[in-house]
Amino acid sequence: MKLPLDKPQRRAIARSAGSAIARMRGQAGLTQEDVAESLGIGMEAISRIERGLVDPTVSRLVELAELFGCGMQELILPASSRASYQAVAIAQEISGLPAKDRESLVLVVRQIAELLRSKQGKRHADKG
Repeated sequence: MKLPLDKPQRRAIARSAGSAIARMRGQAGLTQEDVAESLGIGMEAISRIERGLVDPTVSRLVELAELFGCGMQELILPASSRASYQAVAIAQEISGLPAKDRESLVLVVRQIAELLRSKQGKRHADKG
């Protein structure tokens, strides 16, 4: 990824982080109103963060992570384009599943990755 981030990249990151915040809020059993009250901000502010319209500050991410009982990385890793961070985000998603279900998911991910690699190879061959 080139730096500095362009506007579409910033929007994509904000949407991804907002989605993770909404998911973690739900897992914590909290409403947007609960979060807004705990943080001393308006409910519309929480809604805008969750919809990816507003980039949360680092301090706000710390507050949210504490409120949800999770690590800050759980709120921001899904927004990264680095494969290693995305792998951690996937691991977090499947961590509560039974071993058999995790094995099935790994198989599906492997098959999708192979399909995408073969499509990528075909696109390169078509260009050449």
